[in-house]
Amino acid sequence: MAYLTKSFVKPLKSALKYTASVIPSGARQNTFSNKRSTPRQASQSYSYFSTSYQESSYTSLMYASVPPPLLSRKFLNSQTHTIIRRSLHNCTPAQFQGTERTAKPHSSKPQKFLDTSCSIKPNPTTSHSIFDLFDKPFSTTRKTTMFSHGVSGIPKHQDKLVSNLTDGSYCSVNCGEDSFFRRHDSLGVADGVGGWRHPPHLEHVVINSALYSRKLMHYAYKELEKYDNVDNEKFYRYADVNPKQILQKSYDESLRDCALEGIIGSSTALVAVLRGDELRIANLGDCGIAVIRHNDIIFRNEEQQHSFNYPYQLGTGLFDLPTDAQAINVKVKRGDIIVMGSDGLFDNLFDDDILEEVRQLTHATRNGLRAEPQTISDALAWRAKGVSEDLNNINGSPFQCRASQEGIYHLGGKMDDITVLVAIVTESYDT
Repeated sequence: MAYLTKSFVKPLKSALKYTASVIPSGARQNTFSNKRSTPRQASQSYSYFSTSYQESSYTSLMYASVPPPLLSRKFLNSQTHTIIRRSLHNCTPAQFQGTERTAKPHSSKPQKFLDTSCSIKPNPTTSHSIFDLFDKPFSTTRKTTMFSHGVSGIPKHQDKLVSNLTDGSYCSVNCGEDSFFRRHDSLGVADGVGGWRHPPHLEHVVINSALYSRKLMHYAYKELEKYDNVDNEKFYRYADVNPKQILQKSYDESLRDCALEGIIGSSTALVAVLRGDELRIANLGDCGIAVIRHNDIIFRNEEQQHSFNYPYQLGTGLFDLPTDAQAINVKVKRGDIIVMGSDGLFDNLFDDDILEEVRQLTHATRNGLRAEPQTISDALAWRAKGVSEDLNNINGSPFQCRASQEGIYHLGGKMDDITVLVAIVTESYDT
């Protein structure tokens, strides 16, 4: 009776008392027993049922164990009737069996009805509780993936790492003209493009590519944050996030701010989002990302450049658009290492140099390879910084190789802001 409403309980008690005093003992025993009844006993026990309640065989069977006084129209309104039908149909863990028989009804024509000897056979191997009445759309916990991450940044004209803490005004952090953000499920980096010349006819504007790149990453973070807010409709579309759309929203908001504040600038951008076993990437420009598994690079993106040292970029002028960004999905596993950074990293270190640092800082354990992302990002940033300042580097650099291909003489690395983000794919349980 756990499923009956409070308004149903009190009348039910009085009805049961009334039934015990009115129904003949033989009919009472026959109605609630598991034994077969004779046609005579069946007609006697059913004499209390009004002909107006002779419904379908299933409905008659359902009410076979309900005392007759409860079946009056005065007591059973439509809502209570529906509750009983739904409860008995959906919630009773038993099997009802009945046989059709003929008996002499009130009218002269023969009429079929279900035998009142209704046998209820509970399933002995299945236990039931009140919680079985509710749907279970998904399990209490489910396995998912997230990032364990670290970040390091060294501005072009400094010899120390920048603080990776936000200052409260922005959700992103500046490293010279670079900017970045990091979350448990996503990473972002932008490289502000220098070399702007002040337009002579726009004296009131401010050239600030560092601020533009920071706004770009700030609004990308804020857009991704909406998927964590249960009051936002995007919370229910968490698995459908598209980093290219995130970049578009961020670009639109940044342009609006720059127009209001009188700022001009441009920046490359890369956003990577983790959903389950899939790493979704949107890249515009020359920022880089690599996926390392078992000390081997299984994925490395390609740079987008119009010409040598002229990357695709988003900005306040007539530049490229977020729709021009590369959209890439990469399958990842637990333990995969994601190395992501501005061109200050990938212009100074070859892929083999990055692998060498990762191998040295990765330790084999019983559960697989173990690494500390912050330690790896620090090591990569300092190594790239060393190459960028070494003008006599005999091993060369990626930037030097590309310059040679263009017929440009360049020795050593490239002086630039260096931002490195390292993330390791881990498993967690989402409640």
